[in-house]
Amino acid sequence: MFRGRFEHTLDGKGRLSIPSRFRETLNERYDPRLIVTKYDGCLVAYPFTEWQKLEEKVLALPQFNKDSRKLLRIFCSSATECAIDKLGRILIPQTIREYAKLDKEVMLIGALRYVEIWSKEAWDTLEADTTEGEVVDTLERLGL
Repeated sequence: MFRGRFEHTLDGKGRLSIPSRFRETLNERYDPRLIVTKYDGCLVAYPFTEWQKLEEKVLALPQFNKDSRKLLRIFCSSATECAIDKLGRILIPQTIREYAKLDKEVMLIGALRYVEIWSKEAWDTLEADTTEGEVVDTLERLGL
């Protein structure tokens, strides 16, 4: 599982170093491929096998349903397979970097089955706008 948060720098070519702890998780539980797509103001990086599970669920959705088609068009169409190079980096395509407003300072957030990739500015804003009470209330509502 992916846990923790790490601040990294995106290089001029759009390459991002994956934290060693996350690479260890990939090597132990998955293979070293990530599927990166845009979602909710950030990018999400799924291990290939976790993405395949998600694809199976999407394939089971009604083909002629408007919401299903929208999901396929937006969420799935921006999905890109990103291999981790010898230096532990992935190359993030410019179009999805722009969506998440990734510039130089980047936050990688472990979200158990996947990793969220945020611009540091957007992450800092999200974190500042979220109170501890909101987190506690959400945990209670979800029965956790």
